[in-house]
Amino acid sequence: MDFDTWIGRAWDAHGDDPAGVAATLLGEGLPLAGSDEDRVALARLARHVHGEHLGRWAEGRAALARIGDGVGAPAAATLRVLDASLVLAEGREDPRAALGASDRVRATAMASSALGEHDTTRAAALLHEALAEAEAAGLPDTDLAVRALAITGNTLAATLEEKPTRTEAERELMILAARIARQCWARAGTWLETERAEYRLAMTWIQAGDLAAARGHAQDCLEIVRANDAPALEHFYAWEALGCVERAAGNATGHAHALAQARAAYARLDAADTGWCRPSLDALAAP
Repeated sequence: MDFDTWIGRAWDAHGDDPAGVAATLLGEGLPLAGSDEDRVALARLARHVHGEHLGRWAEGRAALARIGDGVGAPAAATLRVLDASLVLAEGREDPRAALGASDRVRATAMASSALGEHDTTRAAALLHEALAEAEAAGLPDTDLAVRALAITGNTLAATLEEKPTRTEAERELMILAARIARQCWARAGTWLETERAEYRLAMTWIQAGDLAAARGHAQDCLEIVRANDAPALEHFYAWEALGCVERAAGNATGHAHALAQARAAYARLDAADTGWCRPSLDALAAP
């Protein structure tokens, strides 16, 4: 098996079995990583699994040290930021003084993301810090830190949406994260990332209990899709978001229309997309 195939399968499996994937990083993944680019990709997976999913900061740092052994300077610089994020999430020390502004923002954002399922208060504080640092530094839209903030916002919001119940602090963090994702993807991404950030905001506001706000963002998502002649996949999810809003609002007519449009978009999907879109369609159609 080549490295790209292995890491693709690892990412596919990590949500259901993070501990199992973590156990294979060094024994299976590392021997296949034939370049510094491969090792950076493996390190990102290691940080994510040990951080966001498992909260095993020391184990994650040990894995990063093994993965980074002998890499060149550019890869080593990336791994220093990944490592700093785990140190910061652990909370025993603050490693950011040795980093430049962009790297500080990236490490802080990733630490916030890692704490989303473990410590809401610290996750929110670090997210605020990362955003304030990025604004104070005047980072350009192309800076990697802006993208890191966008990814962190999306990850945190999606994670908190999935909780069956949320505290008020978790609700506020979910909304903040989704807003930051939208703000930063508008800078760091294209219409596609911006559209998907509107989807995220729609789903966040459904969970937050503000259906008027959710409907507005679902409609904005759909408008972006239409304006950019988007592929069927984007139409599908835009209509799914609006259908979820209308069902939550008790609007049977609006829900039925959105469901019909989602089904029509589903019928136009590439075969590779139908499998993982089917659960969303089934959920939207469920009574």
